[in-house]
Amino acid sequence: MVPLAGAIGAYGLMMAFQGPTMSLLLADDDHAGPFLIGLFYVARGVASIVVSQGTGRLSDRLGDRRVMLGLSGAAGVAAGLCFAFVRDYTVLVTAGVALLSIGMVPFSQLFAYASEYATARGRAVTAFTMVMRSVFSASWVVGPPLGLFIAARYGFGPLYVATAGLSLATALIGRWGLRHVPAPRRPAVARPPSGTGHDRSAGQPASPVASRRRRLPRLAIPLPLWLLLGAILAMGMVNQMYAIDIPLYVTGDLHLPAQLVGWMAGLTAAVEVPVMIAAGRVADRLGKDRVLLAAMVVATAVFCLLPLATSATALLGLMVANGAWQAVALSIPMIMVQEEGQGGAGAALSLYNSAFTISILLAGAITGLTASAVGYGGVLWACAGLTMLAVVVLAARVLAPARSAPDAQAVAPAQAAAPTAPPARAPGGRASLARHLADRPWARRLARAGPPPYFLALFATPFLQDGFLALLPVMPG
Repeated sequence: MVPLAGAIGAYGLMMAFQGPTMSLLLADDDHAGPFLIGLFYVARGVASIVVSQGTGRLSDRLGDRRVMLGLSGAAGVAAGLCFAFVRDYTVLVTAGVALLSIGMVPFSQLFAYASEYATARGRAVTAFTMVMRSVFSASWVVGPPLGLFIAARYGFGPLYVATAGLSLATALIGRWGLRHVPAPRRPAVARPPSGTGHDRSAGQPASPVASRRRRLPRLAIPLPLWLLLGAILAMGMVNQMYAIDIPLYVTGDLHLPAQLVGWMAGLTAAVEVPVMIAAGRVADRLGKDRVLLAAMVVATAVFCLLPLATSATALLGLMVANGAWQAVALSIPMIMVQEEGQGGAGAALSLYNSAFTISILLAGAITGLTASAVGYGGVLWACAGLTMLAVVVLAARVLAPARSAPDAQAVAPAQAAAPTAPPARAPGGRASLARHLADRPWARRLARAGPPPYFLALFATPFLQDGFLALLPVMPG
């Protein structure tokens, strides 16, 4: 457990160094304009999605996540050195983006390993994962101010050499510091009977390829998981829009000191860690959907009150509730996707990462357009609308009690030929809404479609994000 926490802490600190400083490096040292900075982030987002989806399935097939952690950590080292010493935009947007995308793989691999480690040790997966996630959050309490201090005092070169060192620590601990944990066996997905009513492969030994396919079924996305991904997209957009907008709102609209933004961020992060651990202990007992729904109701209240708060005391008071909903929204959905996805743990977490990456890209575009049209306070009202949308989507999941679990869909071959039972009925004799919708032909086609077509949203992002990046020059120093 200690080596795993160390690897997650090193990776989290590396990300906390990169996050607030990457755009500053491009603007100050590489002299890139708003459009080129936006193009860089879009390229990084697209590359991250492609790499994440490919490495997720590959890691599940390898059977030993430590190999992927070592390789991706080594790519992170190369990325840190590239940004430390190279000042050519073309090189950074090509080689740098490719290395950064591979260097982001440890996030999904570390938490997939945490889930498999908890299962192998007989621990509660939700509680254990939430403790590990709190380590990642704690690194963001000290990472941004420390990274900005290093950049201001010594420059971006030493800062990104430090990120290379943290990536090296992640690679070494991930490859040689963690124990080998065998991937849990997953039930085989039953094949429909052939037209003759007999299995043509009966009595024949399964080939190695067929065995691997049975152990690692394709990551199907049933309707309830689509709803969860929609809620994750909304929550991720709210989280990023708030991070972009609140410094401008506090200093520009309220004319309060910039130091207040730092105190608000620190208080939020301080609240997140204990709430995250507590939520992990009660989520299985109360139901993850219900805990997440309650968090989004709190988020809606926070964003309805934030535009009305005009004093430092009121803003700091709201940060307690703000940290509470963020602690739940940034951790429990990751576990839910892993549990409900029918592929391996790596593929499921890569799907979560892809959805979150898209939410970040869209948030930048929407924030720029909304702030230009109605001001920084209007962005907070837009966040309230998105949290209400997440509440509606999550309520649909909670009110559909008969949604099928992933394990219930994976039936043994001997049971595949058994007669299909009639749909389960909810109290009052009404068929479950989720089961009814899942039986519709369009829903079955949607479930077979695989991961959503994220790239459709990405094509418009370079043009929309330029509006947000035009605001960068007025951001507080």
